[in-house]
Formats: sequence, structure tokens, C-alpha cells
Amino acid sequence: MSRSNLQYMRSFAEAWPGFDPNVPQPVGHLPWGHIRIILDKRLAPEARDWYAGAAVQYGWTRDVLMNMIMNKTRERTGTAPSNFGQHLVSPDSELAQQVAKDPYNFEFLGLSGEVAERDLENALTSRITETLRELGPGFAFVGRQVHFDVDGDDFYVDLLFFHIEQSRFNCTKGLRRREQFALAA
Repeated sequence: MSRSNLQYMRSFAEAWPGFDPNVPQPVGHLPWGHIRIILDKRLAPEARDWYAGAAVQYGWTRDVLMNMIMNKTRERTGTAPSNFGQHLVSPDSELAQQVAKDPYNFEFLGLSGEVAERDLENALTSRITETLRELGPGFAFVGRQVHFDVDGDDFYVDLLFFHIEQSRFNCTKGLRRREQFALAA
């Protein structure tokens, strides 16, 4: 037992004072390295529990956990403007809203300044793995510039995704507006 590990153990006991190894808690399912990352960030108790639960649920590696904490994923989740409340029934609209983030963090694309929507779309699709990670768990990429014919009118969706857990399509129409739209499947 090194001095630093003993200090981490003490911090762990202070962070989760009622921890019982016989009662399933998300933090009890995390490797020690993950716990140390959460402790090092000095998060509020609710945030600690949220990140621990998400790391267990989605199988985040330490690097992904660190990235999610640094990008404030918890604070951004469920805050994007949407039409979910008007077009989905109550339990589904709440679940769909929790998937949406505001704002999305696309710094990994390396774009700066004013960027044309087409350039942003190209960058997002060329780095699809990172894009899907930022969108959150459960998303699958369907296509870009997907054509819809509605009563004889042509519409094109910039990027179309399918959320596996919700069995629902999600599309972006002008990513700069950060709006999510529910499409009937």
C-alpha cells in the first residue's frame, strides 16, 4: 500500500461514506483507475455518481471517462432544444430529450472560426467514431443528405442517425442551431 493509494482510499471512503460492497452501487463495479479519475476531478456527489453509473453502463475506458468529465457531458445531456414534447408521447419524449446535448462539443474536428455547414458535415462524417461518441450511446449513423419526399416536396436531412434503444430516427438540420427532430419510424 503506497501513501498515495492510502490517500485515495481515504478519499473514496469520504466520497461514498455509506458504501456497502454487498449493495450494488455503480462505483462498486468500477476498476480502481476509474475511481481515482473521478476522485481527482473533485466532482459534486451527484456528478460523481452520474459519471460512475455512466462508466459502468456504457463500459467507458479511463480515457473516455476522463474525456466525458472534461467535456462536461453530464451538464450538457438533455438540454438541447427539440420538438420532442410536441411529437412524442410523454415517456418517449422525456427519454429522447435525455439523449440530446447542448452544446455538442466538436473540438476534436480541429475546425476553427466560421465554418461552412458543408465543411462541418464532411468533418463529422470523416471522423464518425468520435462523432458517435459525442452524440452518446445508442446512436448509429444512417446517412447524410438523406432525401425525403413529403407530399411531392423534396427535403434533405443533413445527417440522419438511428437511436437503437429508442427505435427512433434522429436527424440534424443545420447543426449550428443544435436542434433535434423526432421522425416517425
